[in-house]
Amino acid sequence: MNHISVNRIQHERFGESLKLENGTYCMIVPLTYGIRIMHLSLADGENVFFEDIEGSVRQEGPEFHAMGSDGWLLRGGHRLWASPEAYPRTYSPDDKPIEYVLTESGVKFISPVEPWTHISKEIELLLSDEEITICHVITNKGPWPIELAPWAISVMAPGGIAVAPQTKRETGFLPNRSISLWPYAKMNDERVTWGEELITVRQSSEFQQAFKFGMHNEEGWAAYIRSGVAFEKRYEPQQDVHYPDFGSSFELYTNAHMLELETLGPLVTIQPEQTASHTEYWRLTACQDADDYIRLRSAAQ
Repeated sequence: MNHISVNRIQHERFGESLKLENGTYCMIVPLTYGIRIMHLSLADGENVFFEDIEGSVRQEGPEFHAMGSDGWLLRGGHRLWASPEAYPRTYSPDDKPIEYVLTESGVKFISPVEPWTHISKEIELLLSDEEITICHVITNKGPWPIELAPWAISVMAPGGIAVAPQTKRETGFLPNRSISLWPYAKMNDERVTWGEELITVRQSSEFQQAFKFGMHNEEGWAAYIRSGVAFEKRYEPQQDVHYPDFGSSFELYTNAHMLELETLGPLVTIQPEQTASHTEYWRLTACQDADDYIRLRSAAQ
């Protein structure tokens, strides 16, 4: 394992932040809001995450003013939500300072309890030479049980191509997959290729219409390729459990600004002071394009 360097910095856009480096990866997490992992790159490389520098994407309303906030900002980066999505519950502003604790192999970040939902969120980052482990934890701090699914959302920089595998399980006369589509999603969207083995989605500023689909990704991985680097996220999908959004453990959303790779844990009921968790594994790989990444991935298996 590489030595991990952890330093507090003053970032020109993110403000006071924690910077993690281990010779392979560089990550930056702001400390005055979040939890948001706003920067991920190879050492001295380009950020693979989207940054809403203009602050143009927000949800706002009288509910947020009652909470002492101007609303929820997209910001970008990677965040932890609780599915199913609902306004304003899932859009609780994450604009308060967060805490962190150094661990043996990384850092654990802890957000304040959300006043409306009565949940707290933690993200622990564990860095190694090969990959980054991201442990997402939601704790019920309220007085009654709540049902939710941990929802890990990575907002990717524009101009890339997302890749997700089709299910390969042989089921004979029975179906082996289903696709969830949101009302605004068109099956003939030109950004999407429904391939035999892979589904690919191109992020493009030329399309104002949003697109989103979900599925139970039994292969447990998805990737986004841009500027010679592939961002791959893996997780462990489960069978015989209840996922939200018609059984989706993976979802993909895109619009004219960015693309989101989203994985979900099962829907669970958590009692007061109990937790729900969901773990992802990230890897950045240098490659020429999406086809090159697929060849490299196949050769490594």
